[in-house]
Amino acid sequence: MKKSYIAAALALTGCMVVGAAAVSQPQNVVATFRPDITLEVNGTAYNVRDTNGNLVSPLIYNGTTYLPLSSLGQLLDVDVSWDAATSTVVVHDADTASTLIGEAKAKEIALNHANVSSSKASFRPVKLDWENGRQVYEVEFYSGNKEYDYEIDAASGAIRSYDHDIENYTIPSTGTSQSGNYISREKAQQLAQGKAPNATLVKLEFDYDDGRAIYEGELRDGRTEYDFEIDAVTGSFIKWEQDWDD
Repeated sequence: MKKSYIAAALALTGCMVVGAAAVSQPQNVVATFRPDITLEVNGTAYNVRDTNGNLVSPLIYNGTTYLPLSSLGQLLDVDVSWDAATSTVVVHDADTASTLIGEAKAKEIALNHANVSSSKASFRPVKLDWENGRQVYEVEFYSGNKEYDYEIDAASGAIRSYDHDIENYTIPSTGTSQSGNYISREKAQQLAQGKAPNATLVKLEFDYDDGRAIYEGELRDGRTEYDFEIDAVTGSFIKWEQDWDD
């Protein structure tokens, strides 16, 4: 199955799980069942069923059509699974899913190379991505005062790239500023949402950019997307961009 075909199909239909994860916290929404909507693939009508084999109708929410991702996975010949530990929907080509080393092995390879024990590492969610025609696991973790970033070949386990930096770095707490040096995460969120009061916070991360401590994040209001960077010391906006999600 062509990667581009899978991506196009999923983008067209949407997905209940991914749609719900577009905000930082779960929330209830009002959607409309549409049993009159039919799905046609290459000229053939296709009945959408849930994991129990029951017929289901598409949902319409906020102008977007949603269908069960597991059912679409079968139709598109891709493997769909759920990682409860990271609350992540994982999609692989069916013919390559069994050949990948897996996230756990990718973490192990990164830790061994960095000479860091798992008990002293704090991982961010591992991402499976494409880099120069290869599938790679993007592995990022913190240990002590360092941040480690790895790209590991998803098929062979070879390390494609790595670095570690941010000396004298401590992850800021969510409630207070770090020793009075940085504004808190809550303050950064307050500043961002002050510019877009009706938007929902999707992402907010503490990072360094060219030696400057920043909060970078994203807000969404319907199909409007806001990307921002805030100086973590002064609270001033370094970047504020507004875009329309087609």
